[in-house]
Amino acid sequence: MPHFGPPYVERTFAHAPLLVFPTRVAQAFVGCVTFLLCASAWCDLTTDVQQAIRAADLRKAKVSISIRDVRANDEIVAVDATRSMIPASNNKLLTTGAFLHAFGKDFSFRTRMLKVGDDLVIMGDGDPAFGDPELMSEMTFSGPDGSEKKGLDIEGLMTIWIDALKAEQITQLDELIIDARVFDGVGYHPNWPKDQYKEDYCAEVWGLNFHHNLLHVWPRPRPGGPADVSRIAPMAPWVVRSNATTSRVGSQDRHTFWINRPPDQNAFTFNGNVKIPANDPASVTLHDVPDFFARVFLDRLRDAGIKVRLARVAALTDPSFSDGVAIGPEVRTPIATVLHRCNTDSDNLYAESLVKRLGRAAAKAPGSWSNGTAAVRHAVAERLQNPALASTISPDDGSGLSRENRVTASAITAWLDTFAKDAELAPLFLDSLAVGGKTGTVRKRFKDVDRTGCIVQCKTGYIRGVSCLSGFVTAPDGRRMSFSVLCNELVEGDAVSKAKLLQEKVVVAIAEELSAGMKRRTEAAKAPRRSRAVTAG
Repeated sequence: MPHFGPPYVERTFAHAPLLVFPTRVAQAFVGCVTFLLCASAWCDLTTDVQQAIRAADLRKAKVSISIRDVRANDEIVAVDATRSMIPASNNKLLTTGAFLHAFGKDFSFRTRMLKVGDDLVIMGDGDPAFGDPELMSEMTFSGPDGSEKKGLDIEGLMTIWIDALKAEQITQLDELIIDARVFDGVGYHPNWPKDQYKEDYCAEVWGLNFHHNLLHVWPRPRPGGPADVSRIAPMAPWVVRSNATTSRVGSQDRHTFWINRPPDQNAFTFNGNVKIPANDPASVTLHDVPDFFARVFLDRLRDAGIKVRLARVAALTDPSFSDGVAIGPEVRTPIATVLHRCNTDSDNLYAESLVKRLGRAAAKAPGSWSNGTAAVRHAVAERLQNPALASTISPDDGSGLSRENRVTASAITAWLDTFAKDAELAPLFLDSLAVGGKTGTVRKRFKDVDRTGCIVQCKTGYIRGVSCLSGFVTAPDGRRMSFSVLCNELVEGDAVSKAKLLQEKVVVAIAEELSAGMKRRTEAAKAPRRSRAVTAG
């Protein structure tokens, strides 16, 4: 049975040993010392954060910061922490958390091929990973001899299904139907930037996604004429409207290749100059992916000798096909794979697919941004158990690309804390986050934290004028703090870089405090034993 991605790796931290003291007097003494030390520490951390804000010199920006001690559930630093802010991709923390809350850690997306009478139905489940070229090398499947194999490309994926049809001696079909009705028919969010619809981070969202909903092109210069643009994926030559490229390779020539399409069509124009052969593909978003996949798979079926009268997308008036006979294997993607791609890689398509799938389950109707964000608000209210705090969360989409999303730093850290203390969901949620200095969007940041022995697991966020960072800092003894640093109205030329530096200083300050706290707790634990030894003498 094909599925994507290895299982998540649970990251654990050893907790400090429990110290048992011989008398209540000793316990009271230690408790008093620890309280005084902690109170002083929080004051020091607040001072460090305030100094970092002043040093950042973000004069025209709005800054909101919240830091919580996860174990104590206390907000120990709050700087304008209840101010309503645009979260950018920090919104993904709400989407992924709400999905885990609703579906649990064992959920998998399932894409199926069904035989319904004389028709063949591809039943979409909203899986953003179906045919994602970034994950195909990790896909495992059973070979014809039953052996487990790993690694496919999208052509190989379709071939597995076609071979299954041949094994059933199916050589003729009436209709190929793509059932994407798990989601509504609105692929592009109304509050996303209209002028950026071709960019990969603005990929449309459908009940059947395919190839990350992108067309890939590898252009090569062809002396004396337009560039060679024959290598595209998925292979669909009918989508090429025109090739207006040049192939100038002189020392003064530049590589300027770009792709255009109308907002409502898969009719692509290749433009600019191609100076060097492409190693990595240029990409552009696809429109109406279920319809596109219908034509692609129809083409592959006919090439394989299977006759099909026509291909289409299921209409709202079509009956349910869910009782059809399964042909070939399901394609499954475990939620761990989706969460990691969503948070570590900050992938918008994955977040939007999650929020629409939430809406589908909650409303028992095609998933939409409306019922999906309502489901997120419901999950926030259930987990926070604080109506005032929950009311400050107002999602508009799943990824944070919309500028209409609103959160507060206090609500974000409270939300994070509910997962850090959730024994069942914490490993999966935390492992989905990027690790400072190591993975994802922060692999080149937070190198200074290494010297403290702490680990940073976090989510970045950026859209024009907005830079945010939220997550956890965890000490080697398991002590953990959640944080949220939200910066809006970054209108000055260097404001974004200043905001990132502020975020890093806050994280380092937390790590240094956690590291120092380990030493203070060790010293406090030793104090009563020394006192008892003197008294006994």
